[in-house]
Amino acid sequence: MIEPNTPRSSNRTGSFFRLVFASCLGTAIALLLLFFVGAGLVGNLLAPSEEVAPVMANSILRLDLPADLPELTGNTVNTSFSIENQSEPGLYDIMRTIRAAAKDDNIKGIYLSQSAVNAQPATIRQLRQELLKFRETGKFIIAFSPNYFQAGYYLASAADEVYLGPMGLLDFRGLGAEIPFLKTMLDNIGVKFEVFYVGDYKSATEPLRQTEMSPENREQTKEFLEDIFAEIVADIAESRNLPPAEVRNHAARITGWQEADLMNSGLIDGFSQRVEVESKIRQRLGLSSSQKVNSISLFDYFNSRVSPQTGGSDQVAVIVAEGNIVDGVGTYGSIGDKRYVELIQQAQRNDQVKAVVLRVNSGGGSASASENIWAAIEDLKAAGKPIVVSMGDVAASGGYYIAAGADSIFALPSTITGSIGVFNLFPVATELMNDHIGINFDTVNTTPYANAFSPFQGLSQTERDLFTERAEIVYSQFMARVAQGRGLDRDYVGEIAKGRVYAGRKAQEIELVDRMGDLDEAIASAATLAGLGSDYSIGFYPRMSQPYERLIQEFLGIDNEQRDFSAQVLRDQLGDQAYQHFELIRQLTQSQGVQARLPLVVKF
Repeated sequence: MIEPNTPRSSNRTGSFFRLVFASCLGTAIALLLLFFVGAGLVGNLLAPSEEVAPVMANSILRLDLPADLPELTGNTVNTSFSIENQSEPGLYDIMRTIRAAAKDDNIKGIYLSQSAVNAQPATIRQLRQELLKFRETGKFIIAFSPNYFQAGYYLASAADEVYLGPMGLLDFRGLGAEIPFLKTMLDNIGVKFEVFYVGDYKSATEPLRQTEMSPENREQTKEFLEDIFAEIVADIAESRNLPPAEVRNHAARITGWQEADLMNSGLIDGFSQRVEVESKIRQRLGLSSSQKVNSISLFDYFNSRVSPQTGGSDQVAVIVAEGNIVDGVGTYGSIGDKRYVELIQQAQRNDQVKAVVLRVNSGGGSASASENIWAAIEDLKAAGKPIVVSMGDVAASGGYYIAAGADSIFALPSTITGSIGVFNLFPVATELMNDHIGINFDTVNTTPYANAFSPFQGLSQTERDLFTERAEIVYSQFMARVAQGRGLDRDYVGEIAKGRVYAGRKAQEIELVDRMGDLDEAIASAATLAGLGSDYSIGFYPRMSQPYERLIQEFLGIDNEQRDFSAQVLRDQLGDQAYQHFELIRQLTQSQGVQARLPLVVKF
């Protein structure tokens, strides 16, 4: 079909009016959306508040953990378009919920029905400790699952009784680390990465430059995995009244896959149908077979019985830093230096805040962002306010950088920390463009390096030297921060650094960590350093937006979490294990500037 010729001025006029019309229509739709959302919010505010779920006498608490278990309640990507408040409790609030249930006369026991727990050993161990304290009050815990994977079983082993469903299996076989290496694939397509790293054990870039683990990386990984697994074996052995060597042997022989051997292993109390487990709960509660078991979910009990922690006007501020360390504001589940520097500065200016606890659960990220957060902590200390670090599952590389200056550092036996080293990456696609695609580049320069650092031309030796120098400068700065913060000799830090990763107890031995202890112990330590008595409040930061606030923020572009939403969708499709590998590679290949990042993913 041949279109009639149209004068350009007419085209421009039509485009102008179409643009104006589209803009007006978009504005109208935005105003309507804001009106309806606002009307809904006002309606919710004016309507009578919903009654919280009642806690009946002689009840049990159903402890079903959320799919994603963040440190801070609400610090996950919102994948739902609902404006209702559906934030599941985070780790610390779940622990508080178990404590509240332990003191509640209406709660007689816990029903732990959980098979797939998406959490690392340190997180599971903290939950186990709370469950063991719950049992010390004389109340019972019964665990049941159709199948148990390692994290789920590690948690369930703290129960009085552990049951598997008919034909179920117990996948207990030890810890491992699996790393995808991309070098051969990159060679095949004509792409390579120029890698500049400092520290013999700084292995984060190995997937891009090697086809297998280096001896140094294999050595350190074996060591810290063994340290963590020894803690797991000891905990299970104690709870199940078995010798540690026997528990380890069951893992080595994958006894949990062999029904007859599993039945006699002592790892479980038997195979049982769900209705039979419920019958056992009735017996514990003194109910007849016809009587209904009163139960309440974790979410409902948290909202019903767990109140905000209040006390005197003096406050210990707990700043939860979990996720990748990035430049700028960051999004949910990440540590943006702009956001966290502001949080620390607010704590410094707030006269009611007498001490700060920085809860770190991060494998690192941007070295520049880590330095900015470190500097804000130094300013806080100079203002006379003590700061204590509490380490979660991981506080390594950049995660250790931001912790190094604290007055005291608490870790858990299963915490992964250290990794004091840095790296920088530069992609080179010359072969891909020239030989595979057939695109050639030519240049014109006003100065010798005007076209330097081009991925389509490769790096000159001078450019490589500059990258190397930058990495060495940042590494030297990193070690200086550790030496200063920990009061250690610089040469000694050089010996224990080198990018090496350690488990919690080993880190304490080499003085990277002061004490083994959980978040509560870190809070108590911060209060003591500030000279507070027992009458103080605890505040958790950053404040998490409610779902309706996130909806408005996303619509207005105030807080862009689109990438996080897309990542969550991809995670749902790939599954947790495959997505962890994908995310590690994505962070490596998309990183900018010098990085201080943990090198691997632990399979648990």
